[in-house]
Amino acid sequence: MLFIVTGKNKKYHVKGFTLAEVLITLALTSLAITLSYSTLTYIQKLFYNYKEQNKFINEYTDLKKRMDLESLKASTFIENSENNFTIKRDSSAINLQILEKVILLKKATQCDTFHIVAKKITKEYEFMKNPLWANKLIKSLTFEVEFTKQKFNFYFYKNYDAAIKLELDKEE
Repeated sequence: MLFIVTGKNKKYHVKGFTLAEVLITLALTSLAITLSYSTLTYIQKLFYNYKEQNKFINEYTDLKKRMDLESLKASTFIENSENNFTIKRDSSAINLQILEKVILLKKATQCDTFHIVAKKITKEYEFMKNPLWANKLIKSLTFEVEFTKQKFNFYFYKNYDAAIKLELDKEE
């Protein structure tokens, strides 16, 4: 809008906005800020969910990779107590503990923690004639893991040499 103000000998032109124009501008600006803030919040939530999913997948695949490696290199996979196992190699041993909310993999002075909740744990034992080894030598270990309503099945399988089974059956 243009205002003309007259003085003694001069005309002044004053430029300005009406109250309606200022209110419409404020309303549109606040609407744009509200939409951008809600979009930012939604994107932050997506990034957080992506970060949690990435963390889960990394821990799950790392545990699977380590257990597969141990399956190949270990001589025995023994159940010590409920959800507590020992994986023996030639010169070292690894302790696997499946707790309520985490899985621990301990080797000498190191302990790796996997934030994985194992459900429906099932074990299959290797048949042994020696009663000391009955229901102790694990042939397979399986459990379910759930992440955001998706189920993942974890399988661990150990194939034993006949020489190891004969050696364990002879122990008293």
